[in-house]
Formats: sequence, structure tokens, C-alpha cells
Amino acid sequence: MSNELVPVQAGRLVRLKDVGRNEFWLQDWLAADLARLGLGPLALVEQEQTQVGGGNLDILAAAGDTYYSIEVQLGEVDASHSFRVFDYWARNRRRFPNKTHVAVLVAESTGGRFRIALEELAEYVPLLVVELRSWQGSSEVVIVPDLVVTNDSVDVSGTPLAVTAGQSRTETDWKDALTEDAWLFHLDFAEWAREHLGPIVVDYSPKSYIGIRVGRRVWAPLWPRKDGAQIYLPDPDQSRGDESPAFAHFRELLAERGYTLNWQTTYNAGANPVAIRLRRNDLNDTAVHQLLEATYRAVHPGAGNWSETASVERQGAAGESPLELESDAGEGVPGLADLPDLD
Repeated sequence: MSNELVPVQAGRLVRLKDVGRNEFWLQDWLAADLARLGLGPLALVEQEQTQVGGGNLDILAAAGDTYYSIEVQLGEVDASHSFRVFDYWARNRRRFPNKTHVAVLVAESTGGRFRIALEELAEYVPLLVVELRSWQGSSEVVIVPDLVVTNDSVDVSGTPLAVTAGQSRTETDWKDALTEDAWLFHLDFAEWAREHLGPIVVDYSPKSYIGIRVGRRVWAPLWPRKDGAQIYLPDPDQSRGDESPAFAHFRELLAERGYTLNWQTTYNAGANPVAIRLRRNDLNDTAVHQLLEATYRAVHPGAGNWSETASVERQGAAGESPLELESDAGEGVPGLADLPDLD
């Protein structure tokens, strides 16, 4: 590796139209290499995606099971593009109901009239707003992405824009901000998961939650409370829209122990719909262990339907037909059985 210093030159902020480029050029430039957005390794699904009822989405991209509806414009973001990106995002949610969907608005500038509206909307829907700033040097123009608005439920940690989002935190930031009980809860949660479930990574970079990750996926985002955390878990049956048999089973099981399990599809576009409030002492409860194990299993590639697996395991143990079984958690969920205690 050379020890020579990289040359430093003065540059100036320019608009793409001033250097002879238009919106179609920018769309093609991004589609040719989606890493230029700074959102990590995205794959192009379709460019100029035709929508039923009219209109064309500039770019539909994907990362795993997450689809990104991307609308691109030159200059200052306007009302038309701001609404259009939500229209295309909503249509793709209906077209591909088994995917997680994120709206991405890309513009050269977002500091004008509609910035406040975008920031407020991002509190409730999975929206990312990326500014593409163009800097002209002596012989070239460099386009630099900057993530200026993001919804906390959209995981951008590990992407080039995670630092520029203005929302990254560190372990020290969280320790300074939390109560002792909340801090110890997240340590106990992570330790138990590693010991009883498998590999996890604690991600401190999000602004509003501590992410407990399994690979790229945020399995258990911990939204800290004074004595614990609110946690949003994936559904063991892989459902994102409707309450599943597994959810009904665990809701009944946990209700008997004094817990409330809720179904919440607005968090993370439905990817983690199972919400539960836990405190440090709750990590000793075997019913909580069973829920965590089932949801951890669900985030692994090729994971099957938990209810069907539990039914087969119960059938093998009892030598009975699943249709003859009744749920230990209550009526209306045939064929489900409690998992063995983990401790």
C-alpha cells in the first residue's frame, strides 16, 4: 500500500442540471450500481416498474426479503414526488404482501418546504430520504449520498449511510442514557440468547432501540424502558399480516403467566409484529424462553412453520394424530404443544 498522500483539491457544490444531466440520467446511473445510494448491497428488481392504475416507479430494489420502492428526482424535493413514493410503496405492499417494504425518496436537496412533513411521516411509516449532493472538482463531479430522514424501524446499521444518518449511537451513548435496570436487562437478554439460542450480535447504532441481530436481520429490537424493554419479535409462523396460530398459542400461554402479547404490524413493515414488554425478572420465566426460542428459529433461512413443526413433534411423542390433539394453551388452536423448558 502506497504511503503517498491522496491529493486534496477544492470543490464546489453544483446541481446536476448545471453539468448537463437530467432526472432520467440520474435514474439510470443509480440503477447501474445501486450501491451508489449508500444503502448497502441492493439488487435491482425492476426499473420503471409499471403500476396498475397508472404511473411508473423509478426503481424497485431488494435486499433479501425487503423491497425498496425508490423514487428519484433532481433539485429540491417537491410535493409530487413526496406523495408519489408513498403511492408506489403502498401498491407494492399489496402486490407483494409477503415482503417487507420500504419507501425511499432520493433528491438533490430536501431542506425546503416539505422537510418537516417528511420527518413527521417517517415517525410512522418505513421511509428513507437520501440527498445526493454533487461536488465539482477540477475535472470531475462526485456525487455523495447522505441519509437525512429515516424511520427507526428500518435497519440501516452496517450500511455506508449508517454514520451519516445523524442517528447512530454507540454502546457508551446507550449506557449513559439508560437506567441501571434497563442497561442490565439488555446485557442479561443478550447473554441468555447466546447461551440458549445461538449466535447474536448487539447493535447499538440505531437511535431508538438496541438491535439484537441474527445475521443481517434484527431479531429482537429492544426499545428501552425504565426497568426493561418493549420488544418486537418475528412471528414463529412467518406471518406478517394476520395473527397466526403460533401467536394465538403464545398469547394464551403467556396470559396464564400474567404477560400481554400484542400483534403490531406497523413496526418494521410487519416484519416483527409480536410485541411484548419484559423486565429483568421475566428472563427467568420458561414461557418467555419458549417464545424467544420460537421467534429466534423463525429468522433463520429455510425456517418452517412453527405450528406445523410443534404439531408433528407432539404427534411423534404421543403417537396420536394432530387432529386429535388440543392445545395446551387454550381452545381454538389444535395441534400445538408447549416447547420443552430450556433450563
